[in-house]
Amino acid sequence: MCATSEGSWINAIFDEIALEGLEGVTLPDLWRLLAVRLEFDPSPLPDNLRDQVWTLLLRSCPGKVEFYELPSPRPLMPPYDRSNDQDPELGVATVAEQCPYLLYRNTPVQEGNVMGNCEDYKTRKRVKAAQLRSWTAAQATEHWDQRLVAVASQELRHMALTPLNLMTPKDMPVQQYVCWEAIGRSRYNGLTTVGPWGLSNYCKDASVVFYIKNKLLALQLIAAQVYNERHKGRFTNSSLLMLPRFFRIYKSHTQKSIDRLYLDITQSSSRHIPLTEIPERLGHISRKQVKKLLLTHNIRKFFETNHVTRAAPEAASSSSSSNPKSNKEPKPSKRKQVVLQLRNPDLAYKDLYENDQDSREDKLELDFLDHQHSFLDMPPERECHRAIARFGNRGLTANELCQYVGISMLAIRGFLKHLMKLGQIKDYSEQLGRMRIIRYVASAQAPEVEIKKIELQQTLLQLQCKDEPNIPESSDVMVRDVTEIVATVNPFSFNLKDVKLDRQTQRHLRRKEQIVKMIDDSCIVQLMNVSSSIKKEERKAGYEDTLCRRSLYRLLRSMIDAGIVNVYEVTLQYEQRLRVYRLVTHPKIGSDHELLRREILRFKSNFHLMTEERLQRPAQLPPKERKQLMLSKKLNADRQKAQAAKTPAPKLLLARTLHEFLYYVIYEMPREQRPLAMTADLVEQWQKVEPALETRQFLEEWRADETPVLPYNSEISWRTFIPPLPSYVDKPTGWVFFMDAMDRMPLSLLLRICRIEREDSAERLRLQLKHPIRQHYLLSQLKLENIVSRSRLQKLYARTLCLLNHMGLIQVSDLQLGRDSVQRWVYLNKRARLLDTTASSEHNYQKVSADRTYMELRFEFQNRDQIAQYWAKLQHICVYTKLGFRKELADKKKTAARLKPLSFFGPGRFDQALELDNGTVPGDQLGAAGLSSLLFAHQFRNWSWVQTKPGKGAAAGALKTYAGKTRKLGALTRIKVTPKLPIRRAAGGTASSAKMPRRKCGPRDDIDRDAMRNMRTLRVHWLPEEDRVLKMGRAVYLFFDAPVLSFALNNVGLVCRDVIRRYLGICNKTTQACVRRLQFLMRMKRDAPDVPSWIYLMQTQPQFNSIYNDRFMGSLKREYPTKTEQNEALLVHFVLVLSKLHQMITNSHGTVRNQFMLPDTVDEYRSQLRECSRLNDDQQVLYSNPSTETELQAAIAHGVLHSQVCCAKDKTLFNLQTFEIYKHFSEEVLNAAFSKARADSLLVAVKRRNIQAVSNRQISGPAHVLSSKYKYRLTYVKLAHSVFDSYFVFEQKLNLEKEQHLPSPHFAQLLLLGEWVAKGKLRLSLHLPANILTVDTTSMSRPSGSSTDRILDHYSCILDNAPQTEYSKRLESECSSRQASRVRFHPANLSYRIQSCPYIQLSKLPLRVMHFFCAFDALGDSVTISSTRLEQGDCPFTNCIMRSGNYLNAVERIVHEHRPLLKQLVADALPQAQFQLEAHLEGTALTVDVSNILALTQQLEAYWRQIQQPLECKDLGKLLAEKTLHKLTDWRVLCSELIDYEAHIWEAERSQEFEPAMNKEERARVQDVFVVHLPAIGMHALQQEDHQQAKQEADTLRTALLAKVLKATYWRYTENTVATLLPALKERCYDANAIRHMEDILNYIERQPLGVPAMELRASFPLGDFLLEALHALADHDLIKRVGVASHMYVHKRHIRNWVVHTFHIKRLEREKVQTQVAAAPATMQAVIGQKRKEEAQQEQANPPKKIKLAEQNSSDSESDEAAAESLPKRPRRSTKKEPYVNAVRNEASHDAIVMRPQPWIRLNASLNRRVLDRWLGAVLSECISRIGCTVHSLFLRFPYLVPVDLMFLLELLADLGCLHLMELQTHKVHVETTQDEQCGEQPVTELYEPTLTYIIAHGDAIGRLTSFIGRKKYSTEFI
Repeated sequence: MCATSEGSWINAIFDEIALEGLEGVTLPDLWRLLAVRLEFDPSPLPDNLRDQVWTLLLRSCPGKVEFYELPSPRPLMPPYDRSNDQDPELGVATVAEQCPYLLYRNTPVQEGNVMGNCEDYKTRKRVKAAQLRSWTAAQATEHWDQRLVAVASQELRHMALTPLNLMTPKDMPVQQYVCWEAIGRSRYNGLTTVGPWGLSNYCKDASVVFYIKNKLLALQLIAAQVYNERHKGRFTNSSLLMLPRFFRIYKSHTQKSIDRLYLDITQSSSRHIPLTEIPERLGHISRKQVKKLLLTHNIRKFFETNHVTRAAPEAASSSSSSNPKSNKEPKPSKRKQVVLQLRNPDLAYKDLYENDQDSREDKLELDFLDHQHSFLDMPPERECHRAIARFGNRGLTANELCQYVGISMLAIRGFLKHLMKLGQIKDYSEQLGRMRIIRYVASAQAPEVEIKKIELQQTLLQLQCKDEPNIPESSDVMVRDVTEIVATVNPFSFNLKDVKLDRQTQRHLRRKEQIVKMIDDSCIVQLMNVSSSIKKEERKAGYEDTLCRRSLYRLLRSMIDAGIVNVYEVTLQYEQRLRVYRLVTHPKIGSDHELLRREILRFKSNFHLMTEERLQRPAQLPPKERKQLMLSKKLNADRQKAQAAKTPAPKLLLARTLHEFLYYVIYEMPREQRPLAMTADLVEQWQKVEPALETRQFLEEWRADETPVLPYNSEISWRTFIPPLPSYVDKPTGWVFFMDAMDRMPLSLLLRICRIEREDSAERLRLQLKHPIRQHYLLSQLKLENIVSRSRLQKLYARTLCLLNHMGLIQVSDLQLGRDSVQRWVYLNKRARLLDTTASSEHNYQKVSADRTYMELRFEFQNRDQIAQYWAKLQHICVYTKLGFRKELADKKKTAARLKPLSFFGPGRFDQALELDNGTVPGDQLGAAGLSSLLFAHQFRNWSWVQTKPGKGAAAGALKTYAGKTRKLGALTRIKVTPKLPIRRAAGGTASSAKMPRRKCGPRDDIDRDAMRNMRTLRVHWLPEEDRVLKMGRAVYLFFDAPVLSFALNNVGLVCRDVIRRYLGICNKTTQACVRRLQFLMRMKRDAPDVPSWIYLMQTQPQFNSIYNDRFMGSLKREYPTKTEQNEALLVHFVLVLSKLHQMITNSHGTVRNQFMLPDTVDEYRSQLRECSRLNDDQQVLYSNPSTETELQAAIAHGVLHSQVCCAKDKTLFNLQTFEIYKHFSEEVLNAAFSKARADSLLVAVKRRNIQAVSNRQISGPAHVLSSKYKYRLTYVKLAHSVFDSYFVFEQKLNLEKEQHLPSPHFAQLLLLGEWVAKGKLRLSLHLPANILTVDTTSMSRPSGSSTDRILDHYSCILDNAPQTEYSKRLESECSSRQASRVRFHPANLSYRIQSCPYIQLSKLPLRVMHFFCAFDALGDSVTISSTRLEQGDCPFTNCIMRSGNYLNAVERIVHEHRPLLKQLVADALPQAQFQLEAHLEGTALTVDVSNILALTQQLEAYWRQIQQPLECKDLGKLLAEKTLHKLTDWRVLCSELIDYEAHIWEAERSQEFEPAMNKEERARVQDVFVVHLPAIGMHALQQEDHQQAKQEADTLRTALLAKVLKATYWRYTENTVATLLPALKERCYDANAIRHMEDILNYIERQPLGVPAMELRASFPLGDFLLEALHALADHDLIKRVGVASHMYVHKRHIRNWVVHTFHIKRLEREKVQTQVAAAPATMQAVIGQKRKEEAQQEQANPPKKIKLAEQNSSDSESDEAAAESLPKRPRRSTKKEPYVNAVRNEASHDAIVMRPQPWIRLNASLNRRVLDRWLGAVLSECISRIGCTVHSLFLRFPYLVPVDLMFLLELLADLGCLHLMELQTHKVHVETTQDEQCGEQPVTELYEPTLTYIIAHGDAIGRLTSFIGRKKYSTEFI
């Protein structure tokens, strides 16, 4: 039986029922549980005992037990034992596939006193005991079975769950109680925290389980142990929770093995066992398993292996002794064996499990507190009294007593009050650090405590200053009064709460005694000196904490109340400067005392001297030069950093990056930082920094992610998405486990440490690096943890950490937690020290001169700016320290010793880190900047990405460096600018001493000569904008890192000169002037810090480093063989990078946009519409109709090339078709087509280098792809393809569900809403949220400001300062159909921490109102009022305050000067005279006096308000503007607040936060209303048409359009003539006149070999609609075909050959047979030309006459003869030798030739490319919708890379779909005056129209029709 039943069967029965909780237990389950509990198992419970139990339960109803009938029977589960879950093979518990015990659903119940979990609580029926008394236990069990449950009372259930030594917890949340109840229900089996059948079924997520587990453990209500399971092949680590009385240890296989090995070793006489015996002892496991087991951490923690000598076998010794012939003695055996033994021979058995439990304890409890002192059978009051009495005079605090006796804090407080009331204990206070704690002692020790209290109280009462103040000797010195400084003396007011300080400690007494002593010595002491003196004395006494300001104020206020001291606040004002002094004085020194006045005079003198000295320092400089001087002094400390990116990586720059990262995550980022919400406002804020960010697209992609990434910082940088570190409770502040920091490394910062872009994995990062936001994601968030080898990354981190360790910036613990070297604890120091070693002038190698004294620089890191200053100073010292001279090594005839790798070192304990953080630098401190000489910090390669790589034979040609004519200066010369030193030449050098002639000036061109003429002075003046351009050129120059000879500084000056001349409009700067100015900026160090930051910007941005990297110069040399071409190309790239950099810097600084005002009338709108400029005015159509046969062939070849690159993304190669088509064109035609494509930027070449051939197959593919300009024209449209796809999906969903609710619709849904509403297919409704927020302004008391400002400030505080609440509801579920309820908030009831400032109200007023103070400033002056100036808004007063830098300071001055007048104005006591502004608008003089000042200012305000009223209508609305038209400013209220306002009180008492006092519930409700409750648009589709029929119509229309596309492409060679067409025409009832017209049209077309333009046909045959009908009839009969380039043309079938190409199709199975030939076939124009030349050369060698004959035959074929054109088989047969690739395929199978006209959406095998067609249709329709009424010609300019004919064909397809229609304007042929104002006529057209006169009208349902045609197809962004 369990101990809790206390030997009673009755208690055991009720306990079993109570453990089942609110769910209850059925009768069969109860008999089974009692059989186990009463030890009858495996036998069932006896019948007689069942009847007794049944009778007991019926008698106990309803006091202890109640019966309920379940709605459905509960399943009967077999008994469960967790020990049976162990897998005998694996030795680990296995999770069952189905739950082995009855697991109830999570249904929390809390009604009154009833609490628990019950699924059938509302549905089960109560059964009274009277109904059950007639049945026996057997009958009741048989009748009810699993439908009747017995439920214990709430009290019994609490008693069953609560341990006997604890009290039942109060106010426990229902979720915690449900988990507690489930744990108790599990009994000895326990409940796991992880797994499918564990505690997670009662919680939402694992974090809640973790919180509840820790909470119950802290309350000592449950016990836990580590438990391992295997679930679906994976091992899980969880905690097994159970009640303390059911605690049972479930040992794992490893723990059992440890126990077995421990017992065997301890029982062995030798205290060890051989390894060979371990398999048998542990159950015959294999040797391999034994080896793995011994390597585990748990085994090696207690055991170790050792080699011992093996004992000689007895058989061998006996045989040797029995042999008489063997006289030799047996040799001792030297063989050894491996044994297992304990590491600690004295290890106790209980120590095997203590470490596991102690390691999980987070709290560090006191040593003397132990729960073993608690008693189970003693009353808690007595136990508390015994505990307090045990500790004697020391006593116990409430917290210590709580932990000692094991009772909750709430109960302890009640017991202490009870004991205090009885007089059994007493309390006394004690100061512990900054806290004042209360201890309790027993009544026996109370007299000693009372004596201490009485002595302390008497000492406090006797504490007084001397009777008379001690007058200092210097008080006789006369100090001159400075009248300009105004002094104000007031008693100091303490802004503290009224707290009773009745508990005074000894420390308080010592502080007061020290204050009194200081007052006695010097009767007046500054408050700052008092605080510092107390801190100093307490520091000497050993106190670690310091006195805070609030504690000092409390002491002083109590001393002032007791009359011990006085405290005054003295405020000095000198012009615009204020200074505040707080003085502590003797109690007899009042505010008018002579000593205080003398002290104030001394303060005035000091204040005046400091102010004057500060003003006189830069007095000789004008303000502008003074500002430049201050900036130059500030920037002198920063030096140039490394610029260009080259390997190897500079280790010190990597160390700086890692140092900044560690400082941010350890000190700068708070551990309690919560993630921010990803809102549109936050993304728009990021867009200001990253202009390339698409806000809407990013938010859609972010919401579509499975696990959205939340930011932790509002700024967009590498710090944005870094989460805070976990809290290390047992470690002091500053320590971090480096693996935690390593896991938080963002991608953008990782690129600065590890060079990923040079590896093959860079392709996976390309999209992320180009994205402005995702580049700052963590690697784990991007799922790119393995993008870099873990070992390589850890080695890099280890080297960098070791470097920081040897620099004294971090401390590393000597304890390595794992195998990796970075699994360590790191402490980041806050102090550092450097030595200025730039004074070392000896030519040493790596160590500075030890005999010199260097200046010491100390740093203390408090923010990131100080980190940057430290590294900037370190870099400056290291770079400019003269080291690295190998001459010393050469003299000693030895080389530098090979350096050993650095190793970690650190403190022995964690608490020693703070003591060692004193700025000490490890090592010999003889390196640069006082670092270790082993770091080589002076080497420039450790500080710069730009490095000089020596070429071949650098060592051999070292002496030639100085002897040659040209010095090859590397990047070091350009970055580290130092004065040129004289070149030391070796003795016997051959250098010529003759000086080269020096040029007086550089080469000049016409621009330089014009600049010389524009100069007005000898030295030109340089503006900051010009210097900025020069510094940008300097940054780009260093970024390229080009050789000086190929790209000199003169080129930079040339480009900068042209930029300054063109964009800044300054024409007096020559090239040499720009060069000299740039050199001057470099010499004066004015290029820092802009130039290094810009270089770093270019190095890190993908748009720069993807092209201009370290491979750029090499590729440039390969592309341009000559030096001249290289220099010209480099100059072009220089200009491009300069423009990109300028654009990026301009975007980062922000641009000012022009203000746009909405028009009020239609006429204003029309005037603005006329002013709009046309789009693409400067562009021209790239294509024209061919005029010769060569141009026609070039156009067709260009079309083939266009089609080829459009199908480049296909998986099938069309090399054979390409060769078949291209071979019929001449080399001239192919070159012309290719040149046009490259010149028009249609395509770009693909760089394909270092491609190795794969076995038996050559890698082939397109050599050219579409250019980015082409793709941008197609991709960047208003309606992207994703909009069409989303539209189609939503339309299908709406058709199926008929109703949708949209709380936040996206763009595609809004488009569908508009189209359907226009067609009447949709009914809209607005669903209001459940709660609507209103503000009750009527209940507001009179606020200090306006009610609107108060309301806005109120809710701004709520949204800004309220905690982030997680909302689990979806937005769609928030809308409700019930009536909306309104939640009222009363802002008048809120208490603010700060008072309203009148100057804040003044800043919110319009600027026109502020001229009220100008009038007061002009009192007594004569002013002239001009109506012209008033209309422009100019102030009529001379000294307008708005012209000053800060008008609020001027207002403060005026208020101070005219305080009496303002008081009269407030009291309405100013004399008022009649004044009319209209009488003084003619320029008459007016004297401003007291009588007319108020009327003058009010009439001026009304006049300006009336002028500015039209503009305010646009901003505030006409209604609000009319209300405020005649409302004037109430100056009496504002002036009253200005007079009462005191600036020093405002500044002293202003709080850091502006937050009203609100409870948490009100905050949550407000957040819920603002964030979640949104209105939704209800969409209900009206049933108007059959969707099945509509779908069939859409499919039919789609089929017809695709057939039309193929018909427009294909061509058939037929024998048709006009005679074969006549019967068909007669069937259609055409008369003879119509047939004659058709014959005339056909003959007219036949006479033109290249075709006839369609507009020419319309002009020649004005037949109206019949012309188009006739052309269709002729085209359907294959007599003509519509072709063209720039416009539609019709060509006769005799001349069709040059308009079409011949191709063929290869099936898949046939393609697999000839895969090798297909891959080897030439697929580009250059390859085809080369193949043709090769074949011609072979043919000429084989049979020259035949070649000539074939050439003549081929030339005749190109002519337009009818016989060759009408039938394809009549063409000459191709030679087998000439066509090896095509015949190789045709030998496999026969193919029919396909004749087609090239188009972009037709592949080279004549198949339709739907992807291209759909994307082009979408792009054209998007342009037509976004530009209403655009002409067809404007579309030609918008899409210049598409042939105009193809664009017109797309418009024709869109018209057939019903998306749009075309309207052609009919212009007047003759200009008549009467028709000048008449509008032009217009008519609808389809095919025959003039593009410049035809505009497009898009239909309302255009998008829906196009999406029905396209369907749901997920095309990629690039589409080809």
